[in-house]
Amino acid sequence: MHLKHLKSCLTSRRALDAWLVAGIALFVAGALFIILQPYLAGPPAPFLWFVPAIAVAALFGGYLPGIAASLLGGTAGWWLSGDLGAQIAQLPQLPQLPQLPQLLLLLAFGLVASALGGILQSRRIAVPQRPEIEEELLRTKSHLHSLLDNSPALVSIKDLEGRLVMANRGLLDTLGKTPESVVGRNVYELFPRDMADRFWHGDQRALRDGALLQQVEERLHKDGKSRTYLTTRFPITHLDTAQPLGVCAMWTDITAQKDAEEKLVHAAQHDVLTGLPNRALVYEFGELLLGAARRSDGKLAVLFFDLERFKSLNDAYGREAGDSMLQEIARRLRRNVRGSDLVGRMGSDEFVVVLSDVQSGQDLANSAAHLLEVLRQPYQTGEFDLRASPSIGISLYPDDGDDIDTLIRHADAAMRHVRDSGQAGYQFFMPALQNNIQRAIAIEQKLQQGIEQNEFELYYQPVVDTRTRRIVGAEALIRWPQTDGEVMMPHEFIHVAEANGAINQLGAWVIQEACRQMRQWQAQGLPVLRIAVNVSPVQFRARNFYQSVADVVRSSGIDPSWLELEVTESAVMKQVDEAGQTLVRLKDLGLQIALDDFGTGYSSLSRLAHLPFDKLKVDQSFIRNIDTDSRSLAIAETVIALGKRLGVKVVAEGIETEAAFALLRKCKCDLGQGYLLSRPMPAAQFQRWHRQHSLAVG
Repeated sequence: MHLKHLKSCLTSRRALDAWLVAGIALFVAGALFIILQPYLAGPPAPFLWFVPAIAVAALFGGYLPGIAASLLGGTAGWWLSGDLGAQIAQLPQLPQLPQLPQLLLLLAFGLVASALGGILQSRRIAVPQRPEIEEELLRTKSHLHSLLDNSPALVSIKDLEGRLVMANRGLLDTLGKTPESVVGRNVYELFPRDMADRFWHGDQRALRDGALLQQVEERLHKDGKSRTYLTTRFPITHLDTAQPLGVCAMWTDITAQKDAEEKLVHAAQHDVLTGLPNRALVYEFGELLLGAARRSDGKLAVLFFDLERFKSLNDAYGREAGDSMLQEIARRLRRNVRGSDLVGRMGSDEFVVVLSDVQSGQDLANSAAHLLEVLRQPYQTGEFDLRASPSIGISLYPDDGDDIDTLIRHADAAMRHVRDSGQAGYQFFMPALQNNIQRAIAIEQKLQQGIEQNEFELYYQPVVDTRTRRIVGAEALIRWPQTDGEVMMPHEFIHVAEANGAINQLGAWVIQEACRQMRQWQAQGLPVLRIAVNVSPVQFRARNFYQSVADVVRSSGIDPSWLELEVTESAVMKQVDEAGQTLVRLKDLGLQIALDDFGTGYSSLSRLAHLPFDKLKVDQSFIRNIDTDSRSLAIAETVIALGKRLGVKVVAEGIETEAAFALLRKCKCDLGQGYLLSRPMPAAQFQRWHRQHSLAVG
């Protein structure tokens, strides 16, 4: 018996049963002999009684149980045949014992029976029954087929010649074939040549490398649509010899995942509303176009677009109308540039167009003018016809920058210049604009510190009655003294404050300081003067503007009627309904309201007549030349007459000559101010001027 079956022979269930049967048989045989010995005729022969027990142990238990049963049976028979102690004492004469032949025969029988039983037991363990083998193979095959057929992947197994050995149900359904029509056929018989080549080369690579191989492949489905699969190939080898037997290929359909990934990438790189490339993709594609321009030694242009008053349109007509307008702007831009050009949305109402292969500056100017004309056409949104006022800044490679970031920044700077000028159009970038940008950045960095450290100061310019020249009030004008002794004028820092949001804090300080100065002058015995304060359009449109003014006026303790707020015509007319409500509340508080820069905007007189103004201030551009320009005089006369019809006082700004002052007095303009009378002065100097002027006039 082979050694590897020794443990099975000793410990198997069948062997243990045989040991038990042998023991019981030996015990029963010995007991029977003892009981029946008195009745037996002739000499006792106990060895024969143990032959059946030895046979049972050997045939059922195998070799070792048979040998053990033989030894135990011989020992028991020897003991039962006479006085065991006496026989032991006569051991040297054992061959003379009459029972010795029987003992030897018993042992010989046991040895033969044990050998036969060992052979039978070894065959039972080492060679299972054929039905058991077939059942085990059937179970294994069932498990394999269930696993493959229910796998979400498409699975095939091919031999070394590329012939299909097995295809799971998913693959057969995809091919629209049956197992009989594919098994045993080569890949070149089942697929088009180019596809079969890819499969064959992939299989050979997996066999050559002897490792897992993964690839992404495009395949046509039976419905004619292309699908994306993640293909995994690996060699199949023999369990014992590791000899290659074939290749298993598994295709996992990742079309849905790929589509979802592409949608996520598209959403991350494109504007949701317009479908245009967003800021990140503009920079990425812009660099590619710029690289092409470098290689061809060509020119490239960046056009930066901004829509003036878009926020006002959005607020007035609703977000839906504004979104529709932005979508139409995107469509118009795409339709009016070449396919090789880039159109993107930078955010809100800002767009960028990158024009490749620019031939000349004149061609670029013509393109900008054409795009302006296209964008100025009316936009039909529901029942409204809206119009855009675009401003375009232009930068050119290589003149204005060597990278896309610099070109976009310079185009943005040019756009801001043309927008701040108040005239929609286009502007080429110039180095001076960059200097303005750098100065604006420097001012912005210092602005908050200046507010916190109270570095600003109010100057006061007198306002007089044109009939008597008596002073009736003053306009408070902010100044920013610098450490080098220079004084920064408002036009240098106000637009920066408006851009970064500091204007609200700065404007509140101006009102508070004007109220404080009024209280101080009154305490010093100076006659009461009405102080006018300019209000920025950004500050005026802030939600908490009214409340901040009311808090300052109440805390200062002044008579509200001696504080006058000057709001610009453009600030009011952009959101006339909301502005009207704010003005009414300010009037109810007791303040005076003046409409500043009148005549420079696009006011509707019918709406203007219903707003609660106390004064109209004629812009200095109409006053400065009235003594030499008849058109300016005509405009001034018209505004003054309009003010009289509306029942409000008219103030003329920018009076610089006696002739101009005389004309205004002749036209019955109520009030005036300008360099002819006095420049703006610090508070202490204004106080001295006031006393001297009052004495002179008196």
